[in-house]
Amino acid sequence: MNIILGSSSPSRKTVLEAMGFAFTTISPDIDERAIRRDDPRELVTAIAQAKMDAVLEKVQGEAIVITSDQVMLVDGIVREKPTTKEEAYVFIKTFSTRPQIATSATVVCNTANGRRVCEVVDVRVTCDPIPEENIREFVETEQALKYAGGLAAEHPLFEPFVHVDGEWEALMGLPKAKTREMIEQVTI
Repeated sequence: MNIILGSSSPSRKTVLEAMGFAFTTISPDIDERAIRRDDPRELVTAIAQAKMDAVLEKVQGEAIVITSDQVMLVDGIVREKPTTKEEAYVFIKTFSTRPQIATSATVVCNTANGRRVCEVVDVRVTCDPIPEENIREFVETEQALKYAGGLAAEHPLFEPFVHVDGEWEALMGLPKAKTREMIEQVTI
């Protein structure tokens, strides 16, 4: 059966490729900031579900569709994708000073049988001091504006400094073990 990743995230593509799946992508193209919830787990769930709804409108035929959303939680405050380079710089700078929680919701749907499941995964993230020049270089490329909290942990400028208590792929926005399990759940 076809697999469709409902995302334009390079990190999620990397995870799905590493899992050995052949897939196509469809960008959900929704206004994530229009969806608000006070609880971070409810927020990522609502956004991942909205992404699924948007992608399903574009899917023809039978497929397994996967969508996901992620936020970073710092001192109880939700950080989504930064909206400016200045905000991205501030976000990334705090990775070295405070532990953060990456909260991701993943939704998997089988269009053949209508089964749809959602799971939320949290991982704790800490960082050794990240060199100032690494932060500046990354922020100037504007890539930081594409990542929750501004940090692409797998990027060579950051990876040596990032430590995850949990699955690394969950920090990348698509928990590998949970996604595999969810695909099995919707195909039974």
